[in-house]
Amino acid sequence: MMKNIYKIKLIILSLLFFTSCTDGFEDMNVDSNLPTEANSGTLLPSSIFGPLNPHLNVQMKLTDQIMQYKVYRNENELDAYDFASGIDLFSKFWSAAYKGMRDSNESIAYGQANGLNAYVGAGKTLNAFYLASLTELWIDVPYSQALKGLDNVQPVYDKQQDIYPQVLNLLEEANTAFDSDTEGFVLGGDILFEGDVLKWRKMANSLRLRYLLRLSNNGSIDAANQIKTIVSDPSTYPIIASNAEAAIYDFTGVAPNTSDFSLLSALGGLSPSERFVSMLDGVNPTDDADDDPRLAFFADKPIDPSVSSGPFVGVESGTTREVAQGTGGNAELFASQFTTKFQDNKGLLDFVFISYAEVQFILAEARLNNWISTSTAKSYYDNGIAANLAYWNLAMPENFLTRPDVAWDGTLPNLINQKWKAMFFNNTLSMWGTHKRTGLPNLVPGSLATTFTDGLVPTRVFYPTLEQSVNSSNYQAAASNIGGDIITAKHWYQN
Repeated sequence: MMKNIYKIKLIILSLLFFTSCTDGFEDMNVDSNLPTEANSGTLLPSSIFGPLNPHLNVQMKLTDQIMQYKVYRNENELDAYDFASGIDLFSKFWSAAYKGMRDSNESIAYGQANGLNAYVGAGKTLNAFYLASLTELWIDVPYSQALKGLDNVQPVYDKQQDIYPQVLNLLEEANTAFDSDTEGFVLGGDILFEGDVLKWRKMANSLRLRYLLRLSNNGSIDAANQIKTIVSDPSTYPIIASNAEAAIYDFTGVAPNTSDFSLLSALGGLSPSERFVSMLDGVNPTDDADDDPRLAFFADKPIDPSVSSGPFVGVESGTTREVAQGTGGNAELFASQFTTKFQDNKGLLDFVFISYAEVQFILAEARLNNWISTSTAKSYYDNGIAANLAYWNLAMPENFLTRPDVAWDGTLPNLINQKWKAMFFNNTLSMWGTHKRTGLPNLVPGSLATTFTDGLVPTRVFYPTLEQSVNSSNYQAAASNIGGDIITAKHWYQN
């Protein structure tokens, strides 16, 4: 993954531009080389970068635990489905996503007025991604009357059945804009793909595949035929075809271009879950030779010498703090811990909009359902596993794809289990959507789940507190429409 100074400079310039305006600034010395009004080149970095850490933090604290990848032993409220404790975390993403989409709308308008279709396509791609993330977290959210700032602080909430078609439309319009572009990113600001319009176009079409699959249970979308149209016409709808083309934002590890997770000074109390260990520990837990190489990459063995030569030890998800901390008698000594490599190398963890591995698993499912006729489901499945290992620079063990716990068996549970492995640190919010759509992987809620959800896996988070006061009537109407502001309300696309 490329790390370069170009991105850092753009981030610094854009952050300075957007945060340095104060009273009286216009009367101070003004650099005539700086723009006096925002254009697409100055808006694009903000719309790309602004929501990334809030989005990543939701993944790290919420969906990583819902999807049972890891356990925060010392602060496991979210792991136990106590989502009231995460209101501030969710609200920060809500605010950042709407700010990013407002910036995108300004960039789109400027691009349309000046014949700069690359910026139009980029803005619509980003808006689709953040709007889909919002509806995935809250179901009904403001959109048609939103993004107007102080001109409308009480927008109505759009229903999810109206939002997701808008997401698909934005991505189709983005593909058209990129196809008709003749200028490229002439104003600069593309801190995602460094001006490569084709990569943006592949991102838009690959995201469209993701959301079409998400909605495939709903016949009104006709997802199968739309997916077939995209896959069968790569010249009109190019998609991501390698790790090098994946839509991944490069955190260089040099401030301010860093992930919040990489800046954590300590990772005490962060362990892999029992499910994470059992899924990657091969068919013989006492023999490291058949482990999935991602297990040792992400986690360390218990540090106590009496057990450090034995198997990895995961912590039960969704249990009490005391039980989590007491794993093996003392989890600090007798349970596995997550590695600190992402803190030691602050540029190692990037933000994944959509990976090549995810695209391959999408195609594997489409082929399994006979929606497409290209290649085979097994080939796409194998490619997805290989792509994820290569993404982390991990060598594939000999005969790995034919091992009993890995080999393709022609079933959806088999496919989703491998997708689950590949999605860790590769957008677990999207993996949560896969679970809501399919019921897979087969997650077993922890012992405290009955307290908050009667044993159900959560589907959404609570609306931000500020919405409940500032936009009360529209909040209440939205909550009523989805069956209450509860964390088990059904999404429109769920069966």
